Amino acid sequence: MYLKKLELHGFKSFASTAMLEFEHGISAIVGPNGSGKSNVADALRFVLGEQSMKSVRSKKMEDLIFSGSASKPRMNMASVAIHFDNSDKAFPLEFDSVVIRRKVFRDGENQYFINDAHVRLKDLAELIAKAHLGLKGYTIINQGMGDAILSASPKERREIIFEALGLKEFQMKKSEALLKLAQTRTNLDNAHNIVREIEPHLKFLKKQAEKIEERHHLEQKLKELESQYLHKQVRALERKEQQLEKEASAGQDARVRLQIELARVAKEIESNQGAIENAFGDVAKFEQALLALEEERNDLSREIGKVEGMLALSGKNRSEDARVAAVTMAYVKEKLEALNLLLEEFKQCSTYEMLHQKSSHFMKQFGAVLRDIRENKISTAMCSETGPEPIAPASDVGELEKRRKELQELLCLSDEKLRSAKEEIRKINASHAGTRELVYELKNTQREKEFSLQNLQEKFASFDREIGEVHKEKEILNKEIRFLQGQGSFFPIDDSSVLHTQQDEEIRRNIERMKLKLENIDLIDSNVKQEYEETQKRYDFLTKESEDLLTATSSLVKVIAELDELISERFKIAFVNINKNFNAYFKTLFGGGTAHLEVVDNAPAPDEQEQEMENKDAYGVDIEVLLPKKKVSGLAMLSGGERTLTSLALLFALVSTSPPPFLVLDEIDAPLDEANSLRFAEILKELKAHTQFIVITHNRETMRQADILYGVTMQDEGVSKLLSLKFDAATELVA
Repeated sequence: MYLKKLELHGFKSFASTAMLEFEHGISAIVGPNGSGKSNVADALRFVLGEQSMKSVRSKKMEDLIFSGSASKPRMNMASVAIHFDNSDKAFPLEFDSVVIRRKVFRDGENQYFINDAHVRLKDLAELIAKAHLGLKGYTIINQGMGDAILSASPKERREIIFEALGLKEFQMKKSEALLKLAQTRTNLDNAHNIVREIEPHLKFLKKQAEKIEERHHLEQKLKELESQYLHKQVRALERKEQQLEKEASAGQDARVRLQIELARVAKEIESNQGAIENAFGDVAKFEQALLALEEERNDLSREIGKVEGMLALSGKNRSEDARVAAVTMAYVKEKLEALNLLLEEFKQCSTYEMLHQKSSHFMKQFGAVLRDIRENKISTAMCSETGPEPIAPASDVGELEKRRKELQELLCLSDEKLRSAKEEIRKINASHAGTRELVYELKNTQREKEFSLQNLQEKFASFDREIGEVHKEKEILNKEIRFLQGQGSFFPIDDSSVLHTQQDEEIRRNIERMKLKLENIDLIDSNVKQEYEETQKRYDFLTKESEDLLTATSSLVKVIAELDELISERFKIAFVNINKNFNAYFKTLFGGGTAHLEVVDNAPAPDEQEQEMENKDAYGVDIEVLLPKKKVSGLAMLSGGERTLTSLALLFALVSTSPPPFLVLDEIDAPLDEANSLRFAEILKELKAHTQFIVITHNRETMRQADILYGVTMQDEGVSKLLSLKFDAATELVA
């Protein structure tokens, strides 16, 4: 790589566009003092990214822009472009030609371009460092900077050597890594502090969120159970309603059948009722006759009793018989009154069965009295209610016997009539017994059917009540379901998801238990869960970031260590050669003596030990010289010319050890005498095979070694112009 061209437009005294083309070897720029030739060196510093106004001999950026003259107005922008041949790819770009351009405006804005692409200053600095171009006293050395190398501190001197060796790129990477490491450690500390700060709050939020989650889970489970419970209740009511409607339908059919049966039985009863009523009419006639006969027979029995009583009283024991008769008559009176009452009850009998029953009872009572009389258990003597009748004379006994026989015959005839009447009644009853039994059965059937119909009616009423209750329960459940749906607490489910294995009571108890649990859980703001999630995300992010920062810290420490090792290794190898060449050029320039570089330790104070990574750079380079034929040692004892020669010896040692792409020397040979100027020119001639030199000089020996010569003049006040001359072309013209 070498410098091909430099373009200036509006930079300092170069108002018009000026262009300097360079070749391999030595290019000399000459001109009178004040012509602006040193502005070329300033332009090179400027375009390579110099930020110090002092280094470009200005106070502010606006001073770099042409400020105008009597013949030319001032300009608002200064531009400098530098062209490189990049065939060897010293710049890590895929271009054979690299153009770096910098523009500055009066408002202080700076713009940087690489091959017309807008870039940052950082990008430009990295590119320059990778090409071994430096600004700190090595690539561009102006008058007085040679002595600055000697006056620099050991650490600053080390930086100049690093630039010469191309280690600046690695130093920049290390500085960037150190900056990133510091930032990473700061970020890590901040992350740790924030994590420690939010951990207690996160624990509290976690507990609250767990309660909310538990509450949400319980609410969800409660919704499911309530939905299942209500679903089961609705299904159960629907099944019950269907069953009731089915039973009601079956009962309705049974009721219709019963009503048809009742109609049939009633009709059949009605058809048989007439025959029974006619039979009862005939029986009534015979019963009336029977009553008359029985009354007649009773009269005969009483009459016979009187006659027999009278006959008994006529016997031996009249007094006793009278007593017995008295007693007996009272007995008979009592019995007859009882029999009379029975006869009165006959009139109240409305059915054959009652009449038959009363008749049987009467006959039993009457037969008992008659047996007592026949068996002579009582006397049949006539007597009054108050005492015995007067005893009849003996002449009337025959009449009484005759009367008794007549009465007994009449009694027998009456009994025969009674038997005949009873037989007729029996025959009538026997002839209609089947009809009566049928009617009785039909009536029993009718009563049973009526009872069954009544039961069915009661069942229908019960069905209606139960169906009404079911409808009410369904309406209540539907209202509850609609309410829960409005609250989002109910969702439809199918029968397959219902808990068939659990009883309704068990589900209801579970629902009550869950409601109780929900009441026991404190009411928590729902935003707590969102706050917990956000805090947890932040905590996870910070934790992950802390891990990443720890990893990055380890990685940066490793990178810094590798860079330190690389810089240290390359510096050690190059330092030996620099020392060797420094001593050689020192002897050449001074005609003897010795000079060498020495690494000195500039370790920090104990209170600065925290900067562990930077401590490895805490060393510098010191210069030790011994002039020939003098007992002078140390830089402080050197004269101005000796200091210049020493700095040139060090400069040439660096150039020979690590040749830069180009080197700008701005009147650095001004303090040299003729002999030293000759030596200086010879060294340039020797080194130009590896380094491109751009020399701003007044020295004739230096000019003599130049391959191309540029002259800078200032014909118009404040405006610099260029003239050029190539010695090879001029020699051919002269020849």
